[in-house]
Amino acid sequence: MTCHFRFLFCLPVAAMAAASPLELIETAEILRITLDQKPVLEYRKTEKAVPPGLNQAYRRSGYFHPVFSPAGQEVSGDFPADHPHQHGLFMAWTDTRYEGKTVDFWNLAKEQGRVEFREVLNRESDDKKASFSVRHAYVAGQGEDRQDVLDETWTVTVHRTGGDHFLFDLTSEQRCGGPKPLILPQYKYGGMAFRGPDQWLETANSKPDQKAPVRFLTSQGKDRRQGNHSRPNWVAMSGKIDDQDTTLVVMGHPKNFRAPQPVRIHPDKPYFCFAPMVVGDFTIKPGQRYLSRYRYLITSAKLDREFIDKAWQTYAAEES
Repeated sequence: MTCHFRFLFCLPVAAMAAASPLELIETAEILRITLDQKPVLEYRKTEKAVPPGLNQAYRRSGYFHPVFSPAGQEVSGDFPADHPHQHGLFMAWTDTRYEGKTVDFWNLAKEQGRVEFREVLNRESDDKKASFSVRHAYVAGQGEDRQDVLDETWTVTVHRTGGDHFLFDLTSEQRCGGPKPLILPQYKYGGMAFRGPDQWLETANSKPDQKAPVRFLTSQGKDRRQGNHSRPNWVAMSGKIDDQDTTLVVMGHPKNFRAPQPVRIHPDKPYFCFAPMVVGDFTIKPGQRYLSRYRYLITSAKLDREFIDKAWQTYAAEES
């Protein structure tokens, strides 16, 4: 008998061999989806141990890490030394106002706010896709002053592919946690983010003529510097991880708020985010929902713009 905590029961080895190529596995710490026995992603239910020497404020749950390539490379980074508040694939608002107070859910060392996993809501799996939904809380304050400001549901769906690429969708639905609105003033970053691996980090020791460890490209043909605060349909990061060509693409759905959403692309860190507050203030009000959707495409190959554009066109044509 082999136990994988799959839907809270165990399958005999013979039954598993005939099962779907997509497998959803749950333990006390994570949710993991595999395709043809290859890991695609892991979602953190519990707070991962903070590396030695770091402030315990950097602990976090409710994010994806590792995110894998088809060849098995870890495409995401966690607790990077330069920005230990960045955790794989994560979402957080940065400069916000709640009941007249400033709350930063992104920069955890400020200890003004954080995002926390609360519960698993749903799990589904068949031959074509595997998905689950989880609930998060955006919590403001510390100790007895803690207050849930936003209630968020993430739904992730991993699609069956031929194995040359991984494809998954992430939908975030946010609603006010109480009778007060959350105000998001205009700011330079915050939102749905992705942190790449340390191997894609440009360092102070990099030589001017040395090839950059990661290449950024947007749907508008812009690089990391030209693309910062532009409004593309997709952003790609591509480079070698363990000497293996690897490409990650994140697409914003055309029906997202302020689509195409502005992006923050860092000039030397392997990270970017879709940041709708770049072009102006907005408010998440009680009784309303803030819905955002993204598609993630990962290959173990060099960046192929034609392939990405076709994938984007398919995504954009899908119903809401």
